[in-house]
This record gives sequence, structure tokens and C-alpha cells, in this order.
Amino acid sequence: MSVLKIRRIPIALRLFLTVLLTALVISTVSLWVLHWNMQRNFTKYVANVEMQKLDHVIHNLAGVYGVYHDWGNAIQAQILQIEGQAGPEDYDRLSRWWLRRQYDIALQQRYFEEHTLMNVAPTLAEPDPQKRQASQEELKWLEMNLPSEYRPFEGLKFPLSAQQNTTRVNQGSAQNPRPNQPQSDGKKQFISMPDRLGLSSRLALYDAKRQFVVGEPAEGQMSYRPILMNNQVVGYLGLKPVLDQDDALSINFFSEQKRYLLLIYGLSFIASLLVAWLLATYFKKPIQRLLNGTRELTKGNYQHQVKVNRNDELGDLSTELNHLAVILDQHETSRRQWVADTSHELKTPLAVLQAQIEAMQDGIRKATPDHLAAMMHQVNSLKKLTQDLSDLAQAEAMQLKCYFSSIDPWQVIEQEIESFKPKFEQAQLDLTVSGEGTQLQLDIDRFKQIMLNLLSNSIRYTEAGGQVHIHTSQSPTEWTVYVDDSPFGLSDEQLARLGERFYRVDDSRTRATGGTGLGLALSVKIAKALGGELSFAHSPLGGLRCKLSFPKIKS
Repeated sequence: MSVLKIRRIPIALRLFLTVLLTALVISTVSLWVLHWNMQRNFTKYVANVEMQKLDHVIHNLAGVYGVYHDWGNAIQAQILQIEGQAGPEDYDRLSRWWLRRQYDIALQQRYFEEHTLMNVAPTLAEPDPQKRQASQEELKWLEMNLPSEYRPFEGLKFPLSAQQNTTRVNQGSAQNPRPNQPQSDGKKQFISMPDRLGLSSRLALYDAKRQFVVGEPAEGQMSYRPILMNNQVVGYLGLKPVLDQDDALSINFFSEQKRYLLLIYGLSFIASLLVAWLLATYFKKPIQRLLNGTRELTKGNYQHQVKVNRNDELGDLSTELNHLAVILDQHETSRRQWVADTSHELKTPLAVLQAQIEAMQDGIRKATPDHLAAMMHQVNSLKKLTQDLSDLAQAEAMQLKCYFSSIDPWQVIEQEIESFKPKFEQAQLDLTVSGEGTQLQLDIDRFKQIMLNLLSNSIRYTEAGGQVHIHTSQSPTEWTVYVDDSPFGLSDEQLARLGERFYRVDDSRTRATGGTGLGLALSVKIAKALGGELSFAHSPLGGLRCKLSFPKIKS
């Protein structure tokens, strides 16, 4: 059965692709929304801007409606003002041209007002270098022929000729209008004004219900401006957008916008690529250093330090990794010292035992009861040493088995003291005992083990004729037993090292009395495993004070 190999993807590549794809998605969506919004709203915006140029037309149309009160009546009545006999198609043609003629009238009126303002108050007029200031003669002629929105077809006669263009009779430029002779009948002449914005071919008139009346209807989008009379809507002037999806100029305009958008998209892609690469590199270097540091730890190089100067999670990880390396180095040093100390402690009783056995084999010594007892003593020393080592190892690994129950520790202490009285008498020590008990959750065997080590230590290191004082104290939350003895006393340096493995204040004395140098160290670990604490201090009697404390049972 073959196992599929999953392709490994470095975190730097993952980060690079994530940042790049995120930036591309954001750019793509943003530009698409921008393009869609431009196509949807820009034409309407342009039409709304152009509608501002139609204020004069709307004002005139409101005045016309105020006279006739109906758009159809207004158009029909103004056509009937023309003299002569109308042809079959004249009424239809003039109805279609009516709105354009209103636009031309408004354009001519606006031109006259602008040039009048330029001549009267040049500082109030908008500066336009392309506009030529009209002369007084030209203004007078313009005023004579200024059309009225109420007589849009003035000067026309039926029948209309096929060549007659009612919206552009005179194609001469209004930038330089020439005074002509007025018509013999006193009618006003039509003066053609250039429609630079091209609005006339895109206008349409609607009634108050937005029903088409006249002009250029549009099936699609349309901009509307209300026609108001006495603050009441009487109609709408519509303007077809100049930008159309089917119009050549519109297509060219949107093509230009697409090119700009594509250029922006390309620049965004390059910028995203650069930023993603820089960001991936920025995170790859410290991660690589952390990886190399971890590899060094797996090789056993616990003195290796990772240098990542960052104030973020990677910096914190580097600090913790360096701290872990220090701890591992300390543990490795401790392990080697443990092995060395254990080997040293096992050598002595094994060497003695070996020498005794070899002496018996060579016939130098006989297997007398005394010699066998000495050998058994060495065996018991080895057994105790190995047991203490086992318990200490379990305690340091937090695997020491404890069976808790409710006991009175003072009763246990009294029992142990009773069994130790012959040893105190043999060592010529004065024992004083005073205390009171309480109920604690302890392992009775482990507690006995601690007390045995403390009592044995007092006997071992107290001079003959000395004193040992065992007493208790307690608070609402804690119970404490003290073991005080008289000299030998300890220096501050010696006191600080108590509880270390194989540490002996007096090595010769400890070996002579059968000590292993593990009793106090083991007692400290056991006390901690039981939830208590064992500490050491100078005794008021001049020797050592051992303080063993346990928390009380919460009621």
C-alpha cells in the first residue's frame, strides 16, 4: 500500500500567496465596482450638469404654460399665429420643431443678456477670452430681433418650403452677428445661434404625469428637470444622455477609461507582488532562525541562542526558546552530575563488599558471623541507596505514588519518636517533645519517611550531650512541626545547600553512620508532593532547624 506524499509548502510561500491573492481580489472587485458605477452613473451625472444650462428654457416654458395652461394648446395656438395657408405636413413638422425653437429662443436671449452685461459692467461678467464683445450697433440689432417664447415661429409664412429649416435658418456664426435690414413687414428676423453643447437634438417635453408631449423621446436613461409654476409641477424637461453605449464617442470614452483602469490594475498587481514578497521575506528570516535554533537543540547543543530582535509573537517565541535552551542545559548538567554522584556513591559500598568477598575467597578472612554481618551492612546500604535514588527520581519526575487519607500527624510523630528513643539515648541526646495534632490529608507512609529522615539527621549531626527539641505550631490554615537541634551548627553557605542531592555537611560522619546524602533532598521532594513544604534555618539551640508545614483540610 503506497502512501501519498503531501507536497510541502513553506510558510513564506503561503504568506506570499495569501497577501498577493488578497490584494488582487480587493483590487479586482474595487476596479470592477468602479467601472460598473461609472457606466451606470457617469452619463446621468453629465446630463445633470448639462441640465443646469437649460434654466432659461425651463423659465420660458413655465411662462408659456401659465398663458395656455396646456402644452398641446400652447403648441397649437403658436402654430396658428403663422400667416398663410398651411400645407398637409406643416403642422406635424412645426409640432416636432416647437421645443427646438424654444431652445433657440432661450439661447439667443441668453447671448443677448451676456453681451449686454459685458458692455454695461465688464467686471461682473465671466471672463472668456473666446467671446468677442458685441458693439452697441450689434446689440441694438439683436434687441430689435430678440424673439419671444410666446411667438416662436414669428417671421414664418405658410406654406413652408422644403429647404426651410425653422431651427437653423441662418447658419452664420452668432459670434459675429451682422446687422441686416429689418423685414419690410416689421417682423423679427430669426438669428441662428450655435448649439455648442448639442442639447437641442436631445430635448423632450413631458407633462406633469411624465407623459411624452414633444421632442426627442428616449427609451433608456433620461434626466429630468421639473417645470414649476407657482411652486407646482406642470411638466418636465427631459434630456437624453450624451454618452450612449452605442454611440461612437461614448464607446471611445469608455475605452479610454478601461485602459486607465487596466493600467491601475497592472500597477496594483506589481505593488501587491512587491509588498507580498517583502512581507514574506520579513517573516521568513526570523522563522528560519527559530527553525535552526530548534535543530540545534535536537542535536544537544543547549548553549545555542536564537537572535530575533522583534517586539511581537516571533520575538516572544525566540525568548521562550532561548529560555528553554537554558533549562535544558541546566537539566543536562544536573543529569550528568546525578550520574556522576550516583556512580560515586555506589562505588564505595560495592568496593568494600567486593574486597570482603575476595578476602574470603583467598582464605584471608573467614565467614564468621561478624564478617557476614559487615557484608550484610554493606548490602543494606546499597539497598537503601537504590531505594532513595528511585524515590527521588520519581519525585523529580512528579511520578511519586501517594495514597492520601485523613490522619493526625502528631500521633504519627509520637510513634516514630517512641521507636527512636533508644537511638537518642545511645547518642546521649536530650529529647524534648511538645505539640498538638490536627486532621490533615497525607500519605502516612511518606510522612513517616520524612520524619525518619529528619530524626536520623538530628541524631547523626548533633554532638553527644546535645539537645533535640520537637514541637508544633498552627494557624487557621496551616499546621507546622519544628525539629531543632544543638551544634554542630551550619554556616550560611552550608545551610543554602541543604536539600541538594548527595550533599553532606560532614562526609566522614555521614558515611560512618550509614547516611547516603539523599535523605534531606528526598524529604524536600516528598513534602512538595504531599502539598507541603520543608525548609531549613538556623536553630535557636545553635544547630539546624527543620520546618515542615502542611495546609489544613478546608471544612
